[in-house]
Amino acid sequence: MDASASRKAMAELVERLEQVVTSSLGSLAEGTRPLLDVLREGARALEPGPGGARLSPKEREAWGVQLEATLERLEDVLEGLQLAARAKAGGKRD
Repeated sequence: MDASASRKAMAELVERLEQVVTSSLGSLAEGTRPLLDVLREGARALEPGPGGARLSPKEREAWGVQLEATLERLEDVLEGLQLAARAKAGGKRD
């Protein structure tokens, strides 16, 4: 996969994640926006567009650590928001 395809795939993955979250949680999905923004920023940093500066190995590693922590935090936030959505819907289960 070339850099352009990889960049597009990463952007589409974050977009799809946001759509699924919004579809599942409605207005509560706003609580995930800052974390999704970090994922987008990281995707752009790791796969810069034409003419963009490539990161050093140390910077790539730092982004990798940050993105892993962001995904773990997003998982925790999603679990909490799912509980809130269920409570808001009267305790209904999926």
